[in-house]
Formats: sequence, structure tokens, C-alpha cells
Amino acid sequence: MPALSDTPDLSVVVVTHNGRDLALDTLRSARGAVRRVAAEWLVVDSGSSDDTADAVERELSDVLVLRQPNIGFAAANNVALARARGRYVLLLNPDVTVAEGTLDDLVEALDRRPAVGAASVVHRATDGSLQPSARRFPSPLRELVEALHLSRLRPVRRLGLVDAVDADGARERSVDWLVGAFLAVRREALDQVGGLDERFFLYSEEKDWCFRIKAAGWDVRHLPVMTIVHHCGGYDRPELRAQLTYSKLLFAQKHLGPVRRVGYRGALGFKHLLRLGAFAPVAARPRARTRLRGELAALRLVLGAGDPPMHRKEHLARP
Repeated sequence: MPALSDTPDLSVVVVTHNGRDLALDTLRSARGAVRRVAAEWLVVDSGSSDDTADAVERELSDVLVLRQPNIGFAAANNVALARARGRYVLLLNPDVTVAEGTLDDLVEALDRRPAVGAASVVHRATDGSLQPSARRFPSPLRELVEALHLSRLRPVRRLGLVDAVDADGARERSVDWLVGAFLAVRREALDQVGGLDERFFLYSEEKDWCFRIKAAGWDVRHLPVMTIVHHCGGYDRPELRAQLTYSKLLFAQKHLGPVRRVGYRGALGFKHLLRLGAFAPVAARPRARTRLRGELAALRLVLGAGDPPMHRKEHLARP
């Protein structure tokens, strides 16, 4: 590893909550993708019960491990961002490995693009398929397109939420927002807009961050200088599906006007109603039954009939 300067080129932030072995794989892989740049490593362990924090300290003595209760993904990242000293910060999920390229390539690309405030790279799933990581900001129409699965049709693809303009992610371009599994942010942009909004306990925090970065005049950019593998688990657990919907509503409350908020809530509710209708006939199957519970919990949130499954009481908002 290169010697660490007083001002590192890159501060890599990993937030963990159990998943010790996968988190260690992530750190090993990312550290192996450093050649010349000076990087510092910060891990925020959010109340793991599987020895994650101790295991990281035993194996990687130069990693700063910050132990916290489970205060939420955004708040945990902010704990590390307050300590980060790099010219760039990289939020790195503890289920990501590097497949191609180096963090040097990322830093060099950002150095050549001073207008870029936030960037990400090519994402692939464990099976090698492309995971489109660029997204469009939500609107009632876009959410309706997703509800009806119309984004699969080429003529209306650009009306959907996923910004997938090429089959392999190889085209560099400006985008609305980027998935936070691997998200690099320039120090000047961070200083200007601040950290993540801690009201987003989980999900949509990176969408909100990119929105604020773009509003401050920075470019948000897909940079295909690296390829990472995101071994993500999806939203199979009912509470995760409900949390995702809650975070979408919170984003809408922050950034959409009153009329568009109503339309957006309606489109979300319509989507969950459609999913309930699709899965009800096969409810005897365990996976379908789990999905039904998730869709029902999400619909209750849209209707204002419940609290999000994950939140900090002092940050609880009711979109």
C-alpha cells in the first residue's frame, strides 16, 4: 500500500452491519485496487453481532474502525465523513468487489474532470450481468411507467427511472443520480452541500445527495473507468420493501412540489396494488407470500397507515 500523506487522495468509507466475511472480502479487493494513490480506510460498524469490527481490526491494522449502534446507513456514513481527510471520498458497500480497473484510475479520471462532483463506475451482478447504476430523478410519470413495466419497451424506455442507454455501461455520461454501492464525491462538493440526510435511515440517501450536488452546480457522472461486482441481496424481506417505499416518499416530500407529490404517491400506491394483485393468486408459495407481506406493508405506508420499519425516533418524518 502507498504511504499515507497528510491529505490522502481518497478516503474509502465502508459501513458494516454483520456480514463479516463479505465485508472483509470487500476491503481486501478494494485495497488490492490501489497502486499509487494515497488512500485512507474508514469502517463504521453499526452494531454488528458477528465480530465484524474485531475481525477487521485484527486483519487490517491501518483501517480506522468506528463502532456505532445501528443509527442508519446515512448517519453511519456521516460519522466517517466527519473524519475523512481525502480529496475524494468513496462510499463503498460491504458487498462489493473490484473486477476491473483500479482506484488510481478513478482518482485520475476525477482529477481530469474538475466539474464532476460525484461519480460512479460500471456495476455488475454476481452472475456478471450489468446492473444499471445510473437513475433518473422520480416523477409521477416515471413511477407509473415502472408500475406498468413499460420501461421494457424501447419507445418509452427513456421515460423510466433506470438510465440504461447502452448494453455494457461503457458510455461516459452525465446522469441524475447514481447508486450508492460505489459513489465517489469530490471534497469541494461535500464541503458545499454537506453529508447525507440522516432522515433516510436506509435507501434514497444517495439519490437525495446527488440531487443536492447537482443543485449546487456540480456534474454527476457515470465514469466507466472501473467495473465492480455488487453482490446485493435485493428487497425480499418485507421490511426492506416497505423501507424503500418510505424513503421514496421522503425524497418526494423534500424535492417535489405539492401537486407532483400527490401524483407520485398515487403512482406508488397503484404500483403496490398491482403487485398485490399479481402475487395474491400464488400466495401459497413461500416467496409469493413474503412478497405479498412486503407489498402490503409498503401500501400501508403510502396510505399513511404505518411508520417505516427502520427509523430513528428523532428523525421520524411522515411523508
